[in-house]
Amino acid sequence: MSRFVCSHVFRSHRFSLGRDTLGGSHYISLPVSGINRAAEFEAYYSITDDEYRLFSNNPDAAGSLVSLLLTFPEDPRRIRAF
Repeated sequence: MSRFVCSHVFRSHRFSLGRDTLGGSHYISLPVSGINRAAEFEAYYSITDDEYRLFSNNPDAAGSLVSLLLTFPEDPRRIRAF
């Protein structure tokens, strides 16, 4: 079983929502580029249950959080794989 189980994909908003099966919390994931922009990967960040419900029903509401996380990718909410 994958650690991250996606429940919603919002392609036009460039983020996904789901559950972290290891930690049990919800997450928001964003595509991010490496330093030289040659490689793109997904970064996962913890969100609250309330944020999950809000963003699931209104993806536009995630706009400010998505902008923040793209600007500061090392946010404390980032979920580390190891």
